[in-house]
Amino acid sequence: MLNSGDVFAGFAIERLLGQGGMGSVYLARHPRLGKPTALKLLNRELFADAAIRTRFEREADLAARLDHPGIVAVYDRGIEGDQLWMCMQYIDGADAGTVNPLTLPPEKAVQIIEGVAEALDYAHGMGVLHRDVKPANILLARAKDGQGERVFLTDFGLARLRAETTRLTQTGMFTATLAFASPEQMTGGELDPRSDQYSLACALY
Repeated sequence: MLNSGDVFAGFAIERLLGQGGMGSVYLARHPRLGKPTALKLLNRELFADAAIRTRFEREADLAARLDHPGIVAVYDRGIEGDQLWMCMQYIDGADAGTVNPLTLPPEKAVQIIEGVAEALDYAHGMGVLHRDVKPANILLARAKDGQGERVFLTDFGLARLRAETTRLTQTGMFTATLAFASPEQMTGGELDPRSDQYSLACALY
């Protein structure tokens, strides 16, 4: 765990943004540009797992090739000691999983889903399937500088190219989020953009 004021790979750590089973995300200052960035670190104990390391690196590589205003940008990745890191665009806001659906106006829900749908259309056009569309991977940026609230799709950790034949998960291994997974994901079937669209519909529901 890093603390405020620590320096990691040249990045000045400001605070912890979130933590999960695979790693942590910090708000940090870029060592050369000085701009706020989101610094994602893979847990040290997972470094020895070659499949997890490959998945983490591929997430950065796939997301970095996607240039869309509704997809969180990836700037760089690297290794510091025995820890993999990824530097991403910092979004000042919250994820859609924190929104209370009982107080969310229907038109606002539609606006959020429209934003994600546009991002997915672009990713699919680039041959990339997300495979883990859910409210927690939808970021809502706070309105500022005269701009309204913006919607971003993030976390391409389970993404893969449609044309890929190699898989990073073992046969029979389920990696998506159950409540939002398509039937094809649950049965190990072939995936196409409709799988992400199904998950997006579950997120709207």
